[in-house]
Amino acid sequence: MDIRFQPIARSTMSKDIIRMIIDMINTGKLRPGSKLPSERELMEQLKVSRSPVREALRSLTLVGLLETVPGGGTYVSENLASDMIAEQLEWSRLLTEPDIVEIIEVRDPLEIQAAGLAALRATPEALAHLREVVEGYLTSGDDILKAVEMDWEFHRTILNMAQNNLLSQLLDTIHGIWNNYRAEQKVHFSKASELDQDFVEVLEAIELGDEARARFAMERHLLHSRQISVYDVHSLKSDS
Repeated sequence: MDIRFQPIARSTMSKDIIRMIIDMINTGKLRPGSKLPSERELMEQLKVSRSPVREALRSLTLVGLLETVPGGGTYVSENLASDMIAEQLEWSRLLTEPDIVEIIEVRDPLEIQAAGLAALRATPEALAHLREVVEGYLTSGDDILKAVEMDWEFHRTILNMAQNNLLSQLLDTIHGIWNNYRAEQKVHFSKASELDQDFVEVLEAIELGDEARARFAMERHLLHSRQISVYDVHSLKSDS
């Protein structure tokens, strides 16, 4: 399939490229597994320099909408469910920053509940995988893409451990909306040493089967995530 992009104005180039790609996913022109044109081809089609193209692709990769295969190009993530992603993309485009604060306020208690249930229901196989994920995050160093991947897998693994289908569906929807908003607004992942200890403490609590400790550790982790994020939840709340 010949995928063509139209030239754009120079003012907000990377954000416009992000929106263009999201629109193409939303309308089905780009489907899960679709390969995007190369950076050079995008530069020629959009009539822009390499920098905004690379920034847009990086932003969409960070939030999981795109996947980059070394030496193989950039693809729409295979993990996107087309019917759900279209709804999430449309919704995320309409959200304001105070709306996102409210979404996070709903998300956090669900994440805490998932951690508590994981402590009660974790299998040896799931615990082994969670240890690998935490180790991957701790050793990610300055590799932000790897840190984002491990952070997502950390929460995804704990959610699977909880063995609650409704909880999983609710958090999947919330995560999708939040990730798409981050892509639209170019909100980037921030990594700090506090999170390293948080990952370890959540893991240890789940390993011990200590529900209360797991809930507390996850609550602390989410608090640190909000405090160090480029997107400051508390200031946004006061401005709403």
